Amino acid sequence: MSNALTGLMGEMRAAAYARKMGMKILKKRYRTAHGEIDLIVLDGDTLVFIEVKARPQGDLGQGIRAVNGEKQRHLRYAAQCFLSLHPARDIRFDVIEISRAGIRHIRDAFS
Repeated sequence: MSNALTGLMGEMRAAAYARKMGMKILKKRYRTAHGEIDLIVLDGDTLVFIEVKARPQGDLGQGIRAVNGEKQRHLRYAAQCFLSLHPARDIRFDVIEISRAGIRHIRDAFS
């Protein structure tokens, strides 16, 4: 399976998981010139920017390690672009990791 297809399937699984957890999906694959946010959701009154890392052959933790400082900067920039059009008081950045072990949701993965 190609990386693009693996990523798309992971994002679909993550969106289903977020809905199951009571979150409202606002945007999928929000793109800017400097980055993409896989999912933007509302968790209660909190706007959540979610990075999805699908590693079907990998071990637990492999996906979260891929969200390094550079990736975090790109996500923050993309979030600022979204927030310039849709202001919010409470925000957070989460990572949903999908591996052969299942789904792992890391809330407040970085700030």
